[in-house]
Parts: sequence; structure tokens; C-alpha cells
Amino acid sequence: MTKIYGIVGHPVIHSLSPAIHNAAFKAEGIDAEYRVFDIDPSNPDDLANFCFETDLNNIGGFSVTMPYKQEIMQYMDYYDPLAKIIGSANTVSNEDSQLVGYNTDSTGAIQALQEKADLAGKKVLIMGAGGAARAIAYGLKEFGGDVYIFNRTLEKAKKLAQDFNLDVIDYLDIAKENFQIIINTTPTGSSPNSEESLLSASQIPKGCIVMDLVTNPIKTKLLKEAEEAGAEIISGERMLLFQAAGQFEIWFGKTAPVEAMEKALYENL
Repeated sequence: MTKIYGIVGHPVIHSLSPAIHNAAFKAEGIDAEYRVFDIDPSNPDDLANFCFETDLNNIGGFSVTMPYKQEIMQYMDYYDPLAKIIGSANTVSNEDSQLVGYNTDSTGAIQALQEKADLAGKKVLIMGAGGAARAIAYGLKEFGGDVYIFNRTLEKAKKLAQDFNLDVIDYLDIAKENFQIIINTTPTGSSPNSEESLLSASQIPKGCIVMDLVTNPIKTKLLKEAEEAGAEIISGERMLLFQAAGQFEIWFGKTAPVEAMEKALYENL
């Protein structure tokens, strides 16, 4: 019987994850299908019901995206130690009818950044304070980054900073700090609001690396501003690829077919 996997979030209609994971299943000869599970936050019971009915629906595991990476934790039977430390999960595995939460955002982001730079000692700005921000902040600290947090809701920024011993920065001070890496973990700039950006070119230092986790569009307004400033850019599909490979390895206990996943990703951009 075909096992079902998928992505849980809202909105997820334009997600590239089905193309990536279905290509991996095909490459490895796995009898599985990866679907989209768009769960509207206006119906608060829907996420709980989805989790409680995984066995009924033959679901072997699922990815988790905004806005549920932290909320999903309350429905887990167990957590991987990394997910517990970070306080969010982007990956769930159904293991003998027990839901286990994992986090591959941290390693996925680090791998994407390491394609461009050594992270030790780098001064990093993370914009946002949700589940992805928590995962990336933790990973950067582990690799010796000097991490600052900006978030529109100051209390959330302060909470994240306190949890991981980070610095909080005021928006007006961003341009003064000469950041070497800037990462957007918020949905700002995603379709249909693709002309929005948290930063302008004047706030981005030349030679800085700017990564945006938004994947629709791939080249966001922030990344265009970064190019204008003379910065290097990393678009969201790089982290998406690496975190998806980590998910595959959790679900199936073997090395992910990254080449097949990458080919499918770029064919579907």
C-alpha cells in the first residue's frame, strides 16, 4: 500500500517540496507519494485532527512549514534532541504510530551558507523570530557565528535572543553594523507581495552574503536589493534542497538521492 508523505502549512499551494520528494521516491524505487496538506489557521482544530489521523490516512511522515513549526511540537509523542533544543520541528516521522519531531532547517541552512562562506566569526543578522529563525540561529551559534536578531515584534526577538544568548538589534541600527551575512526567515517578499523587502540596498553592505528563505518568487525584492548593493545572494531553494535531503534520510534511514532531488527542483522553479 502506497505510503503518503506531504507538506503541512499555509499557504503551500506553490510549494516545491512535492517535486523534490516525489523525484527522490522515484529515484530510489520507493512506493510512496508526497502531497500538499494546506491547513488553514482559521480552523484551529484542523492541525490537531491531521496529526491524530496519520495512521488512518496511511501517512508515514510529513514536512512542516509556516506557520506551524512551533505549534506542531505540542502534537508530538517524542522529539529529536535538536528539535527540542530549537523548540520547533520542520519534519515529522510516524514511527510505529508515534509522531516524532525533527529539525532539518538548521543543517539545511548551514549547508546552503557553507556553499558561499566559512561561518566562524561571521557577524550575522537574522530577520524574523519564528521556527526557521530559531533553527538557523542555533546552527550559526554552533558554527561560531556572532548572531543578531531583528523582528517586528520586539518581545519575540527578545525571547529568541535570551534562549540562545544572541543580540537584539533595532531596525534603524541595521545599516550601521556592517553585517557579513543577512538572512530573511520571514514571509516578507513572498507572492503575492513580491515587491516588499525588509531592507533596501543602502542597508546592505557590499560583499555581504544575503540569503532569503522565500521560494516564491525565487529572486525576491530583498535579493534584488542585495545585488544592487554588491552583495552575494543565496535564494531559498538551496536551503529547501538540503533540508529536504535531511528529511528523506530521517524517513527512510538511507542517503538521499540529492542529484535527482536537485534536478527536479530546478526543473520546477
